[in-house]
Amino acid sequence: MKFGKLILLFLLLAFLTTAGFGCKGLSQTQVQATAPVTLEYWTVFDDVDALQKEIDAYRATRPYITINLRQLRVDELYPRLVEALAEDNGPDIISVQNRRLGEFISKLSPMPASVNDTLVTVEKTTLGSNVVVNTQSRPLVNLPQLDREYVKTVREDVARGGQIFGLPLSMDMMAVFYNKDLLDRAGVPEPPKTWDEFQVAAKKITKYDKKTGKIIQSGAALGTGNNVPASDDLLYLLFRQSNVGYVARGGQAIFNMSGQSSAQIMDFYTDFANPTRDTYSWSADQGDALEAFLAGKVGFFFGYSYHLPIVRARAPQFDFRLMPLFQLTQDAPVNVASYWIQSVLSKSKHQNEAWGLVDFLTHSKATKDYLDQTGRPTALRAYIVDQKNKPDLEPFVDQILIAENWYRGRDYAGATKAVQDMLTEWLQPSPDPEKANEWHQDILNRGAEKINQTL
Repeated sequence: MKFGKLILLFLLLAFLTTAGFGCKGLSQTQVQATAPVTLEYWTVFDDVDALQKEIDAYRATRPYITINLRQLRVDELYPRLVEALAEDNGPDIISVQNRRLGEFISKLSPMPASVNDTLVTVEKTTLGSNVVVNTQSRPLVNLPQLDREYVKTVREDVARGGQIFGLPLSMDMMAVFYNKDLLDRAGVPEPPKTWDEFQVAAKKITKYDKKTGKIIQSGAALGTGNNVPASDDLLYLLFRQSNVGYVARGGQAIFNMSGQSSAQIMDFYTDFANPTRDTYSWSADQGDALEAFLAGKVGFFFGYSYHLPIVRARAPQFDFRLMPLFQLTQDAPVNVASYWIQSVLSKSKHQNEAWGLVDFLTHSKATKDYLDQTGRPTALRAYIVDQKNKPDLEPFVDQILIAENWYRGRDYAGATKAVQDMLTEWLQPSPDPEKANEWHQDILNRGAEKINQTL
């Protein structure tokens, strides 16, 4: 089998070498359609090994396309992109976090209705083999298809002004990781199913130093902003589950407009980091929540599916489990979506080929292959039922249809910092206890104002 593939590759390469100089029997159109093209593809959290495998499969019938896949860190993606574009040397395809699409969108190209796709194949004949070049117009995903085929939040995220600016390889939403060993030792026989049961379990797990009163074992990593991953998402979920406005349809922050209801939600979240409350189980000096969970010092950690391989690789010392995110009411469940969108740069000189590759990776059998290899949740509705039968995916996919995104502005980092600062301020004592309500309202007002300045 491998030998046959090598022969095929040799024939195709030989053809391309010849085609570049005008292969006999080929039309000028075919020669132009198979002219060498190089695509630069920058990604971040996507599994590059699985992604490369699908790229290789794509090139098997398009050997005239060279695809250079490069993985960058989150914090270097945007600066590197700006620098590269200034030098007119940027990538053709880039992975953009769904919360940051507004920040990147001026640099992106909208998806066309179709692409010209040239396939190069080898057909066996009675006299040997014959290289066949076939160019066809391939339709791409349109807005009605987004509604039908993808989970709801994808349409809301990637469609701007009636145009589509990319598609996801996978989806991600929040679930609860828990340390079963800690639950057992604390006498918690079954994992909690509600927020109330969660509070009780977290209190049982939490342990303090008898002399200093400091936390030595945390029931839950919750309550602060800076050292809890996705604290902004968690706060949003609590507001939405409580049916209290957090952001308006246009994206403006409105959590400061609900008075006592907003204050109660802020209290519920921050009480886990408030030493005066009986739910106190976490603090700003505990370090990073994920690292503490990996060290076996935290009972409950709220994370995404991309945390799963990290926990599995780095925490073999304890028995961890997964369960769907707690809901305040089962009649109106809510989860939050955080994922990466594959987009094409407007400065790309090969937009046709770039969009052809994006379509193949995100909207074909290759998508299912990628999901099966990586164990990541799907953004396509067609694969949800299958993934619900997989233990590692079920806690995430269970709530995928109600996952949503709270931010679509131009500066997600700024909005996140606004939420974190707001949580940090909330944990401080009021300068005047008699005016605590007014002081808390000012904190909410400042937080909302800072977020709205990023839209």
